[in-house]
Amino acid sequence: MAATMTMTEAKAVNTSLNYYLEPSEGGHTSYHIGVSDYYRRKFDPHSAKVQDIRGQEDQFDLETHGFQHCKHTSAEKDFDDDEQVKRVVYAEVEQLIKDVTGATKVHVFSHIIRKDSREAAEKAVDTDPLLKDGNTPYQKVVPARFIHIDFSEDGAAQICKDNFNAEQGERLRKTRWSIINVWRPVKPIGKDPLALCDARSARDEDLMPVKAELPPKGSGQYASVSAGEGFELYYKKYHPDEKWYYADKMEPHEVLMIKCFDSLRDGKTARRCPHSAFTNPATESDATRESIEVRSLVFFEDQPV
Repeated sequence: MAATMTMTEAKAVNTSLNYYLEPSEGGHTSYHIGVSDYYRRKFDPHSAKVQDIRGQEDQFDLETHGFQHCKHTSAEKDFDDDEQVKRVVYAEVEQLIKDVTGATKVHVFSHIIRKDSREAAEKAVDTDPLLKDGNTPYQKVVPARFIHIDFSEDGAAQICKDNFNAEQGERLRKTRWSIINVWRPVKPIGKDPLALCDARSARDEDLMPVKAELPPKGSGQYASVSAGEGFELYYKKYHPDEKWYYADKMEPHEVLMIKCFDSLRDGKTARRCPHSAFTNPATESDATRESIEVRSLVFFEDQPV
């Protein structure tokens, strides 16, 4: 069901969101994940109002808005062991996505667990002389406080190529396919909630491709984001007509499904959802956010592109 109410009665947070900054002003078009300069990137901040969807969660869906809230309990509780996550959580996520979307095949290709403090990481790279060199390895997995879509059009194709052999990948991309993230709190969340942009209010012309290079395989969580060596994602330029939403104080039995790419071009189906962690002044002093994000290639072999 599409959201039709104005939500003027709903709780909203006045905050600031970080947008794409032109390289001529100190922004960037590429970066290396997992080095000290990764935490020094510059953005273009703008004031924003982020509406709370509590009590109206069922009015937002993947196909219309690019994101969807679901209640979903995992058998895993600690999310400390990567291999345990792969054994338990991957199958759960694959089944959840099939149930929600009707996909015929779902392949989880990576996950990332965030339990590190953004403030501590930024302080470290500013004050630790050992981290002065921007290329110094430093892999603190922190909330991503900048507006992005995890994969651009080209980046999505690269992810599919990197995670399937050539014959499989070519066959699977002949019908509709997608990339969907499933984001879950490990503990109840106050600090750094996730803001989601209504896909209908985000213009394609504001999406800017940026190249991300991964660290060497085996060097930490960032290295396993994809089987490949890197990918292209989107940052977003500011536009005043955007509509932003979040779910206040999410708990571990809840997830947000976020569409990063969809090959379907019918003019009405949401194809991507810009998103970002953001600062809520009311919860800024809460404990460091702990969350897990699971990324999946999703295939609809019974639907044409």
